[in-house]
Amino acid sequence: MEENNQTKGNIALGFVLLKDANFDWPRFKHNLKEDWGITFNDEIKDGAVVFQADGMNCACSLLPTPVPNQEAENCAKNNLLWKDGAEEVAKHAAHVMVAVMQHDDPLDQQIMLCKLASSVLKLKNTIGFYKNPTVYERDFFIETAENIKENKPPIPLMVYVGMYLTENAVLNAFTFGMRFYGYEEFEIIGSKAQPQELYGFMLSVAHHVIWDEQPLNEGDTIDLTDEISLSVTKSKAVNFDGDSMKINFKV
Repeated sequence: MEENNQTKGNIALGFVLLKDANFDWPRFKHNLKEDWGITFNDEIKDGAVVFQADGMNCACSLLPTPVPNQEAENCAKNNLLWKDGAEEVAKHAAHVMVAVMQHDDPLDQQIMLCKLASSVLKLKNTIGFYKNPTVYERDFFIETAENIKENKPPIPLMVYVGMYLTENAVLNAFTFGMRFYGYEEFEIIGSKAQPQELYGFMLSVAHHVIWDEQPLNEGDTIDLTDEISLSVTKSKAVNFDGDSMKINFKV
């Protein structure tokens, strides 16, 4: 796992992976307008453009080479939902940088990134979206971003949930991306829950914290059922540097 050195409201950044070095700028602009009502007339020069959307400075830039050092291929292995992700990502020949510059509201910033990336991903020669520490499959990203149109946050695209089986045959899970919104990352250590249940629970907590602006604090409890409450503590993180909030989800 990459070092988690995110800070609140930093640049929101990712890369659309392309099968070839062609970028259909007219179609991208059409998608932006049709999907999100975003238009721009700024000059596209040397395969790049910088423009404003909803008061945010945005940038797209075509890079006619693969992501260096097999970074994208390695991060694709972190996608629990894309079985052949690394193999598919290895086919990319170019990439498009998509960025939303620093903004007062990191939630709006990340939602704008999802809008821009989704409109690029609708081009015919796209594979997925590389956003450290994972790569999202093209269709999954587009479909999940549609939640924005219903005023719902596309949480799976905004926060990464990692999960792995330990030597003791229990699951550890963690977030990567909460710090961007000004919140602590959180972890579940040593859970016997089913992977799908644990993954869904992690996303629901992230949704509650980010969308409802309800941070996890030492001593909090989370009601799993009417009979089961989960305690929250803060201690040194297991999966990255610094501290994390621990949710005692053992069942």
